[in-house]
Amino acid sequence: MNLKICLWGLVALSCTAGSCKSLFQPAVPGPEAPKRAPSEPPRIPDPDAEAAEVPSGYRVEAVVTDLTYPSSIDFDDEGNMFVAEAGHVYGDGAAPARILRFSSAGDVHVVAEQLQGPVTDILWHDGKLFISHKGKISVLRGEGKVEDLVTHLPSLGDHHNNQLALGPDAKIYFGQGVATNSGVVGIDNFLFLWLAKYPDFHDKPAKDVRLRGETFTTINPTMLGDAKATKLARTAAFSPFGAGDPKDNVVRGTVKANGTILRMNPDGSALGVYAWGLRNPFGVAWGPDGKLYVSDNGYDERGTRPIANAPDFLWVVRKGGWYGFPDFVGGVPVTDKRFKPKHDAQPTFLMAEHPPVERPFLARPVHAALTKLDFSPGGPFGFKGHLFMGELGEMTPVTGQAGNPPAGFQVVRIDPKTGETPTFFKAKAQALGPQGFEYVATAGPKRPVDVRFSPDGKALYVVDLGAYATLETAVPLPAPFEGTGVVWRIVKERTGDVSPPAGLSVKPGATLNGNGRRQ
Repeated sequence: MNLKICLWGLVALSCTAGSCKSLFQPAVPGPEAPKRAPSEPPRIPDPDAEAAEVPSGYRVEAVVTDLTYPSSIDFDDEGNMFVAEAGHVYGDGAAPARILRFSSAGDVHVVAEQLQGPVTDILWHDGKLFISHKGKISVLRGEGKVEDLVTHLPSLGDHHNNQLALGPDAKIYFGQGVATNSGVVGIDNFLFLWLAKYPDFHDKPAKDVRLRGETFTTINPTMLGDAKATKLARTAAFSPFGAGDPKDNVVRGTVKANGTILRMNPDGSALGVYAWGLRNPFGVAWGPDGKLYVSDNGYDERGTRPIANAPDFLWVVRKGGWYGFPDFVGGVPVTDKRFKPKHDAQPTFLMAEHPPVERPFLARPVHAALTKLDFSPGGPFGFKGHLFMGELGEMTPVTGQAGNPPAGFQVVRIDPKTGETPTFFKAKAQALGPQGFEYVATAGPKRPVDVRFSPDGKALYVVDLGAYATLETAVPLPAPFEGTGVVWRIVKERTGDVSPPAGLSVKPGATLNGNGRRQ
């Protein structure tokens, strides 16, 4: 069988309740006229602060360049800066996952490596560096000594365990994403390359869930490598691919559940569920008002149960709250006509019963891809108590239709008292790349994934994942560009310099044991 034709057969069809329907439209172009990848990749210019836009009275500079998929930043008690390179990103699962330490003198050392990519966050607390990486929360106890505190988190699917935050109760809080787009394992998860590796993996709820009993029938992608495999597979929500609904339609809850805010003691003990029913709670931060703020990525228009036009949300999360996954979008049921995909049936409920559903603090544009959070401590930088949040930017066509203009690719400033959300940091319009590669071939910021204020409060550091394209080929192709990640620093004019000095460079694949300055 022709592999391309076979893949298109898998992608194009899905059946539910006995009738076939489009699975991946409009996320994937039609097979009759597939687009092609460019004959050569775009040229990625060197980072240039002149290509970045910040408010009047502030200035920006690139302080670390040539990073490979950086995801996280934090500072120790002596002002040394730690930066994590994520390792795994879609399109490159083999990049090294490691943590670098930059001293104020410009020395650069690898302090941890061979982590489970992706590394999604790091947190300095009580003289130790805590690490959130795939399926684990670990702690760095001295250079190269990584000790696992919590393991076997449900992070083998689309999303992972995410940002760490120290709570007012001295516990560590973190987000845990869901396995699938909207509760049902499907062919999109095969294309994301995890279904074949982990065929029994699926979403797990934090509390007992009673299902309506609906199952979804799709072509079975495993038949590509198994002549004995059935051509069709029937899958229920919160079940492995090809598994039907339980006889009593009840899925039992567990602590290591998907779509949750989890918390633990700093030694890893007493792991528990704080809130549930989120989709991908990526950013987690306690505000000076004593409230827990969480950024959450909305549903995509893909998979066996596509949901269209779902915004991203910022929540104020309360203990025990339920936030709607998999049947609500910001407190609105998925049965509302605004969420109907262009080429699919209206989504229906998976759960037979629902707890009271929470309402979001703030909605952001569809596919803005909200990332991590930090609050300004005030002082020289200003905006005391305001929340700064990264927006990675849309991943269309993988996630659904593109916006116009495209969403995300910036850092926003949020006033918790008014909800006003102006842009604070982005690439200048005149510095964007050519059409289709605007935030790929630019010397300005591309995909902000982390924001962190320096310990002295003088500077906001922004971690930029780097150039990342999603090519509109017959099957959408993610194309990350290694070595294009940047750490940007934003300060108010005339507030003085803060460590580390500008101009550090990390060459892809380099072994670092001296200063990392560009040669």
